[in-house]
Amino acid sequence: MKKLFLTSIIFLSFQGLLPALSQDSDNFDSSTPVTDKWALLVGISKFDRPSLNLKYAAKDAGDFKDFLINKCHFAADHILSLENERATRDNIMESLGDTWLPRVAIESDLVVIYFSSHGSPSDMDVAGINYLVAHDTNPDKLFTTGISIQNLAETIKQRVRAKRVLIILDACHSGGASASKGLIRTANVDAAQIAQGTGHAVICSSAKSESSWESKNYKNGVFTHTLIESFQTNGSDTKLSEAFNKLKTGVQSQVAAERGVSQTPVLEASKWKGDELVLAINPASPRPVPQEVLNSLKALESEPISLENGSNNNSTNKATISRSPNAIPDISGDFLGSNGLKYTYWQKERKCGWNMPQFGVKGDCNISPDGKTLYSSWTGFISGKSTASLECDENGKVIKIIADDGTVLDRLNR
Repeated sequence: MKKLFLTSIIFLSFQGLLPALSQDSDNFDSSTPVTDKWALLVGISKFDRPSLNLKYAAKDAGDFKDFLINKCHFAADHILSLENERATRDNIMESLGDTWLPRVAIESDLVVIYFSSHGSPSDMDVAGINYLVAHDTNPDKLFTTGISIQNLAETIKQRVRAKRVLIILDACHSGGASASKGLIRTANVDAAQIAQGTGHAVICSSAKSESSWESKNYKNGVFTHTLIESFQTNGSDTKLSEAFNKLKTGVQSQVAAERGVSQTPVLEASKWKGDELVLAINPASPRPVPQEVLNSLKALESEPISLENGSNNNSTNKATISRSPNAIPDISGDFLGSNGLKYTYWQKERKCGWNMPQFGVKGDCNISPDGKTLYSSWTGFISGKSTASLECDENGKVIKIIADDGTVLDRLNR
């Protein structure tokens, strides 16, 4: 099947979005050992709109994850993988800019970011902006439901602290997506524009005037399958340039043999300083994932809410909502604390928080998987952390928050 990758568009769209790094970044010693290694992998084959579905995008991400763990010395818990239903727009951006990479990676680490999904051409947007398509993206409302390339680039620059970042973009669509306004690639693209600044290397699947293809011989895209093989050219000592040379030749030869057309992967790493990237290098000082991060990641888990047939006291059949044992309690609303302060909570699944503008304080919270505990931290005029137990009514609405410091918050207007 033909896969029309939009990585070339994405390279062009990054032009000017990754300005020169700060003086601190310029002074980063490129000979500093890689202390630890982290990854965010996104692969979407099943979309909220079935007309967008792909064949192997999620499998490609899963196979690449196995490769990082088994061959490249990435700890399994150092890789966050968002596939299919978990790869919503909010989850992807949270992982890039909030709950994952900014909270685990430091400047001496190595970070890998991998995307396999659809991308949109600029003529699909009134402002000429390109987007990555998440699981819940509506192609008719890309501005509000997609991930703009500008936003993605700025997030990586501003919030991923690691000075060694490898970005791999497989933004594609299949022929079956033609009903959704034709998510296709455009030309006139300069791949060099994405890799601005020390330590940003980028691999894309094809040159600007080409398409990318899924294999006829195995259940992967030709690009990702060959990428994995190429990074094993010289075992764990394989350098980026060695891997790319094999990748480029391998993809070109296989696509030519199977399809009779050209597909040429593109690498941009001209801004890389110091020794060349070795993906399989052993981390010098690996660290555990912080418990606060583990708590935050639980917000990415979707808890099922099922519809079951039931009957009321009058024996009239109706659809009733049955909450699972791990259903997410409703904490949104106003609470009055025993300290005399009013708190207004917002919520998005397990992630929630509150603001107190009058004191310049902002709180971020996460609800535990069993729905009984709230983990909170706050910054501003004062900073701190706490753990609180939650009391809910029969409908799952939080009516009382009891913090470990003795503060009690009661819901107003129950």
